[in-house]
Amino acid sequence: MNRWGILAVLFTVRAVMGFQFQSIASISNFLVPDLGIEYAEIGTLVGLYLLPGVVVAYPSGALGKRFGDTRIVLIGLAMMAVGGLVIGIGHDYATAMVGRVLSGTGAVLLNVLLAKMVIDWFSGREVIMAMAILVNSWPFGIAAGLISQGWVAENWTWPVVQHIAAGMSIAGLLLM
Repeated sequence: MNRWGILAVLFTVRAVMGFQFQSIASISNFLVPDLGIEYAEIGTLVGLYLLPGVVVAYPSGALGKRFGDTRIVLIGLAMMAVGGLVIGIGHDYATAMVGRVLSGTGAVLLNVLLAKMVIDWFSGREVIMAMAILVNSWPFGIAAGLISQGWVAENWTWPVVQHIAAGMSIAGLLLM
């Protein structure tokens, strides 16, 4: 596969991260009554996704160097999938918190290493274009979540949204 094809895979994987990040806020009107929580607790769930970055971001580069970037990205995607499944099958706030931290930890691993992978594959002027494309994948995934997740929760249930995010993480894992 050429490096532009690899960039397409990296874009897709990082867009999945944005989609999963959005998966709580987009369905908050369903979570509040079903989990018996307040909107402040929705904010906590949203924040828990990137909170692991405080601890995981720095060592993720070292883990990538030690075990290989692709292997750590695969582990991150697996963590995102498991975290999404945990939220989808759990029906209480504590389980949602655990799933969010788990999936967020995987997302932080991706966030650091995908940028490094772009720098490894591109050089010179092309690295600017490639990094711009990668950076836009996060808001693309969020936008896809905004468009679809509320509709899915309304027509099916909110756990289906979490299962879709988990399934997309598995699809990203297979692409990698």
